[in-house]
Amino acid sequence: MPRISGRQKNQNNVPFKGIEEFYRRTVFIPYLDDLLCSLKQRFLSHKDTIKLLQYSYVLPSLTVDKPFSCLKPAVQFYEDDLPGYQDIIEAEFKLWQSKWKTVGPKFRPLNVIETLTNCDRNMFPNMYQLLKLISVLPVSTATAERSFSSLRRLKTYLRNSTTESRLIGLALLSIHRDIDISDD
Repeated sequence: MPRISGRQKNQNNVPFKGIEEFYRRTVFIPYLDDLLCSLKQRFLSHKDTIKLLQYSYVLPSLTVDKPFSCLKPAVQFYEDDLPGYQDIIEAEFKLWQSKWKTVGPKFRPLNVIETLTNCDRNMFPNMYQLLKLISVLPVSTATAERSFSSLRRLKTYLRNSTTESRLIGLALLSIHRDIDISDD
């Protein structure tokens, strides 16, 4: 049981009624608070940039009326992934707009996948890359969640009786179920 003292200077001395409550207040809640702060610090700074790209002015249904300045923060954020320079991307964006102005509003693609299939990769390489980035963003988080949930299931059952290499092998088998493994 944790020690209780009248005056502790370097340690939390919170009142508690049981051991579980003590650890909840001194370890678990501060850990969750730190985790949430870390997640906010990591992702909220990019929220507006990614929102610009996702609800984006790259989609033909939204791009017709918008200036390049609306897309500029997203282009600056992903400049390492884009094949062109800032001036080229701006000119390509204007061509992209003029292409979709000639198409009627009913015939413009409404989602990213349709737009990606209708995008000429040679004519609009930067728009194509931005569309690929938009389409990949949701997939990346689902893949990580799937692997974490598989590992969590494996760890509870097998952790005490397997070595690290066997655990990794079983986790990979659980995640990639489409690969056939022979008994040999």
